[in-house]
Amino acid sequence: MKPDLTRLLFACACAGLPAAGTAQNAQVRPVDLVQAVPLLTESGRAGYSRFLRIGIRPRAFALNMNGDWAWNAGEGAVTDALARCEAHGLPCQLYAVDEEVVMPGFELGAPLRALGGTLVQGDPQ
Repeated sequence: MKPDLTRLLFACACAGLPAAGTAQNAQVRPVDLVQAVPLLTESGRAGYSRFLRIGIRPRAFALNMNGDWAWNAGEGAVTDALARCEAHGLPCQLYAVDEEVVMPGFELGAPLRALGGTLVQGDPQ
């Protein structure tokens, strides 16, 4: 997915708007596809991998348009992850809660390519 499209989808998600062009009947993307998380650096992907390995529930992972991120687990996971992420200075959006991708437009399993052209899921070829 191109960086500008990723930012547009993220902005739509933050505004609570449906992302144009998303498939309505697509298979849900598994939460454990680390490369599918938008806007993260390698450090962010490592943090998301740690989030996936934590055994405590509830758990939540949040990020913002600059790629800043935070996660938390246990009581207050959603509130705390959002607060820690927003401490970076921008509004944040939940990407995942427990075993589900919850960010609008990213929870769908449409064929997508990560930045750099690496296949994320579903190759139409």
